[in-house]
Amino acid sequence: MAPNIAKAAISLYILTFNCGKALIDIDAVASQLFSGLSTPKLPDLLVLSLQEIAPIPQCLIGGSFLVPYFSRFHQAVEKASRKASGSTSGDDGLIYHPVAARNLGMTGIMVFAKDPAAVSDVETGGVGVGMAEMGNKGAIGVRFTYHGNGTSTELAFVAAHLAPMEWGLERRNEDWENIVRGLIFSSKSTDRKNIETSTSAEERPLLSISPRDASIFKPTSHLFFAGDLNYRTSSMSPSPTDHKDTFPQPHHDRSSPQHFSKLFENDQLNQERLAGRTCHGLIEALVTFPPTYKYDPKEPYLTPDEDLSKWHWAKHRWPSWCDRILYLDIPSWVKRAHPEAKIVTHKYSALPLWPTSDHRAVALDLSVPLLPIPQPKEDEQGDDPRIHPPFEVNVDWKTKRERARVLELVVGFAMYFTTTLEGGGVTVAMVLGAIGAFFAIRAMLEM
Repeated sequence: MAPNIAKAAISLYILTFNCGKALIDIDAVASQLFSGLSTPKLPDLLVLSLQEIAPIPQCLIGGSFLVPYFSRFHQAVEKASRKASGSTSGDDGLIYHPVAARNLGMTGIMVFAKDPAAVSDVETGGVGVGMAEMGNKGAIGVRFTYHGNGTSTELAFVAAHLAPMEWGLERRNEDWENIVRGLIFSSKSTDRKNIETSTSAEERPLLSISPRDASIFKPTSHLFFAGDLNYRTSSMSPSPTDHKDTFPQPHHDRSSPQHFSKLFENDQLNQERLAGRTCHGLIEALVTFPPTYKYDPKEPYLTPDEDLSKWHWAKHRWPSWCDRILYLDIPSWVKRAHPEAKIVTHKYSALPLWPTSDHRAVALDLSVPLLPIPQPKEDEQGDDPRIHPPFEVNVDWKTKRERARVLELVVGFAMYFTTTLEGGGVTVAMVLGAIGAFFAIRAMLEM
């Protein structure tokens, strides 16, 4: 743990998890939720980046269809935080209070704070990068000001889910570009007692501010980017024998050519990021954990790597570090004024496999200096994307999102009524009702 951090700092705990379109097991998640912390002390802020929150129809429709899925995470957070703090269910009050719970299609974000009064000026934004710019893939963000010790700082968190498959590298880079160009933060005036907890990203009007300030690269804000980014360790699918000959296992030590660190040398995200083709300006803590995807979900669950004799990999996908958390470092103009100010990463880890997904959750425990980031001077030099963003904001972002939202509702309801049991039941009832009405009307006319 680095010793030099700003005198006042915010402790953050960011977790990203692909839910596999299923309701989570509350007890399982609660038992592991804070296992990525470096100390027993609970952080000031907890941020959950969630992908594939629910089946596609429910995600595209959104609203009340997602309440059961978000609710389970609320319950898991409450249960885990009470256990970690030694509180009982009979104690009054919450340890973590919801700041925001939002989704854009299948991607969601939840923010919890120990002190909700410390949070103000909540903004949200989202963009779809899936088929026809719908939210089967995309990003959702929350940005706000955090107050404490007589000062404040601005924090932005973006949850994302990019294009899949080994051969989808260029599409993933395009998804990143479309997120930078199309994720626009907007808000309405709020005070610290009026926290947004809606699960829709479509409810708030566009602010009359500059495109730069509305983008994810606002010059006065921190940025944390977390999600199932889907970057793989190969551009081709594995051969029928690779799972035996090449895939890593817990018993492989660092001297073995099959140790997972050798596979990480082929990590597409590092290669593309260092080449300046994706995640411009973002950095990542050292990856020392095994691949997070794709597991064949089998017992034992909730078991640390050191207690496992085997990782059950899916044979048709290369084990890869799909689930990642990146961030912008302290800007140069702040470092010059406050040399002691540093973002300190305490622990970056993959949590044990949970029983409802083929991904492992990834957690980042870090501290951020509690001091404002001022506007840079006009002649500020450097490659910080807050000064020189890699892509310009799309001026038609709002029209594109509104059009995509209509498609999401059409596709979502069509799939709901034709592919789900509850939707099929409604369809049958409507058909039977229409037939009954037809015969009733005909009988009345014949009287």
